[in-house]
Amino acid sequence: MKLKLKKHWTMGRTISQKFNTAFLQDTNERNKFKIVLSNKFQAFHDLLNGEGTTVESNWKGIKEAITSTCHEVLSHKKHLHKEWITVDTLDKIQERRNKKAAINTSRTRAEKAKAQAEYTEVNKQVKKSIRTDKRKYVEDLAKTAEKAAREGNMRQLYDITKKLSGNRRKPERPVKSKEGEVIANIEEQRNRWVEHFKELLNRPAPLNPPNIEAAPTDLPINVGPPTIEEISMAIRQIKSGKAAGPDNIPAEALKADVAATARILHILFSKIWDEEQVPKDWKEGLLTKIPKKGNLSNCDNYRGITLLSIPGKVFNRVLLNRMKDCVDAQLRDQQAGFRKDRSCTDRIATLRIIVEQSIEWNSSLYINFIDYEKAFDSVDRTTL
Repeated sequence: MKLKLKKHWTMGRTISQKFNTAFLQDTNERNKFKIVLSNKFQAFHDLLNGEGTTVESNWKGIKEAITSTCHEVLSHKKHLHKEWITVDTLDKIQERRNKKAAINTSRTRAEKAKAQAEYTEVNKQVKKSIRTDKRKYVEDLAKTAEKAAREGNMRQLYDITKKLSGNRRKPERPVKSKEGEVIANIEEQRNRWVEHFKELLNRPAPLNPPNIEAAPTDLPINVGPPTIEEISMAIRQIKSGKAAGPDNIPAEALKADVAATARILHILFSKIWDEEQVPKDWKEGLLTKIPKKGNLSNCDNYRGITLLSIPGKVFNRVLLNRMKDCVDAQLRDQQAGFRKDRSCTDRIATLRIIVEQSIEWNSSLYINFIDYEKAFDSVDRTTL
């Protein structure tokens, strides 16, 4: 008898289950979702406009309407592996079980030898059939990946690549303390992560902050309450397939019925505009760590990603749409980062042309590359 030992990796508990937004791709399910959501919005529409309401009460009502509709119509996402084994292979596996049982119930040596030979032959057929099914499954995935690449569907391409590679990132890894000691206890590891991100995101203010003079005139930015048209456009601009925040509201739920969602969010956004306060849920986020490279027992070799509320992102998108054109006109032409139609590919092409011209004319060229460590995490927010 052979024994093979394998390490069991403990899975961390998920805070909330994801809704199966793939159902919204079906027209019937999408219409059902729109009807249920519209009925829930209509039920407390007058309450949102009533006296004595607050930002928090309005937000809780909207959140409850959307999440309850998701529970009722979409249910939760189940991680099911595709059944790539064909019915013919399953029949052969059952036949192999029968041959195995025949070996165990044999009364004489001759019967056992005959049953063993039959089992060996069927076992070969099972393994061959499984290899054929697996090969066809992989080929179908590869064809789907090629189609996704041609159509520019990067999300589907990424998901298929993960399936084909078979790499599974281990959910829990031991990390080291600041003194370099390995921490094995899960609770102590979490405390270490809290300590790490507190230090990273709360850097001391600079000793000599820059003296930035205020602009002599204000930019011509609309400061009136958000309109339904602005909210509708912002909802459409939110990317689908992104992880939800603490409220567990996916972008697909907002985009299922843009008109109804925009009308109900308009009431909330107007209240926020008047009271100059946002819901508490929008100030919270789920902080997750993404490994980069190097020794993964070192907390510095991870990138922190905060998952924020999707409705909060819609509100931020409305503000961004108002500001970006006015601000973009004030920026230098040399600035390419965080600007529309100025991709990294264009910058690389420009740099390559400069290098080629320098070689052609035999002239000196000096290039300075500066990579600020943890730049976005350690920036002084007061100065910003």
